Amino acid sequence: MTTQPTVGEIVAITTTDSDPLLLVCSQETELITGVLLADLATETIHRLQASEPDTATRQQLATAVERADGCLSFTVPTTDCAFVERDSSRPGPFDGGEV
Repeated sequence: MTTQPTVGEIVAITTTDSDPLLLVCSQETELITGVLLADLATETIHRLQASEPDTATRQQLATAVERADGCLSFTVPTTDCAFVERDSSRPGPFDGGEV
């Protein structure tokens, strides 16, 4: 990954076989911290799906998710991630059916 993802953006962790999707909740120079989309409640997924990346709404959702006690957060190097919403060759984070 050459550029930094923004808070609220969805990235794929590329160092695992399944490329799990991560909602970015905070960022540092070489690290991002987020929660797996698979761990989020259906309502939260729908709200993310209805919002556009890089918007205040998406950033507010990411901040709220980060503060919630129910989700385990992960910190990974930015080099281990791939943009999902910016890369047109990758399937979108919400493609593949209803949540």
